[in-house]
Amino acid sequence: GTIGGTYMSPVVVPPTVAIGAMGKITRVPRFISDSSNEVEGVYVMPISWGGDHRVIDGATMARFSNLWKDYLEDPLSMLLYMK
Repeated sequence: GTIGGTYMSPVVVPPTVAIGAMGKITRVPRFISDSSNEVEGVYVMPISWGGDHRVIDGATMARFSNLWKDYLEDPLSMLLYMK
C-alpha cells in the first residue's frame, strides 16, 4: 500500500458478502519460462479477496479473481461483454 505494506487481509462486515483489497503495483523480476534462466521485469499488483462462505464459496471467488485479472490485462475484452 501507500505506507509500504505488501499484503492485506480484508474483513467482511455484514451486510457485505465479499470485499477486495488492492496493493501497490510494483515491478519485480520473474523468469521468462520454467526452462529459461532469463529474467525480465514484470508489473505485479497484489490482490486479496475476502468472502462470507455462508453465501459464496472459494471456487467462485477464484473464478471471479481470474476473470478480473483477465479484464485488467485486456480491457477491450471486458468492453466486448458489456451489455
